[in-house]
Amino acid sequence: MNFRLILLVGLLLSGCAGSKGFDRDAMRGTFSRNASAITEQAKAGKPTLSTPLRLAVYFVHKDFPAQRTMQKAEWLSTEKDTLITGLAPLRNERTVSDLFLLVDSTIQGSDAQKIRHAAARYGADAVLIVDGVGSVDRYNNGYAALYVTVIGAYFAPGTESNALFMIDSNVWDVRSELLYATQTVEGHSKAVGPAMSVEDTRVFAQARKAALDELSK
Repeated sequence: MNFRLILLVGLLLSGCAGSKGFDRDAMRGTFSRNASAITEQAKAGKPTLSTPLRLAVYFVHKDFPAQRTMQKAEWLSTEKDTLITGLAPLRNERTVSDLFLLVDSTIQGSDAQKIRHAAARYGADAVLIVDGVGSVDRYNNGYAALYVTVIGAYFAPGTESNALFMIDSNVWDVRSELLYATQTVEGHSKAVGPAMSVEDTRVFAQARKAALDELSK
């Protein structure tokens, strides 16, 4: 076994040993500021809507202090389109007359009031705010002992990547500050295989898609 392979095996065994699980409280904590704003702003609202309504959908883009165990959502255009498609049956039910993505460069973070005002400028009656955070737990299982062999390092299913993605969503009346609905959903994904072939980014993306599918239901 040459020096490079010895070094590789050492990294594989030391860098991924033992499942650490998910810190759900910390993940939910990334939504806490928005949740606090919701509590304060929704106290005195009265319904003003009649159906069908124009519904805007806004995906939150925000930064939070870098943490090894959590990743912010990097929403893809295809994922946004998937949610819009998943909500399309609302048209058939005549709950909504129009459904569109809200994109406005003046909005920063997850400030519900700014998002509502932006949605109102685009003629929406209500806005669905979608926020998300994820985490990947990568660890070794018993098969990792075979990483000390040449063939085991490439073929033994000794590495597991387990991803959790959480979405926090809120539906607001854009005029009255009334909060109509709030929901938190989870998506999960897992891959098992040789360390060299298990890709955390792919598992993370699958968990994010699973969460969006659950939200659209």
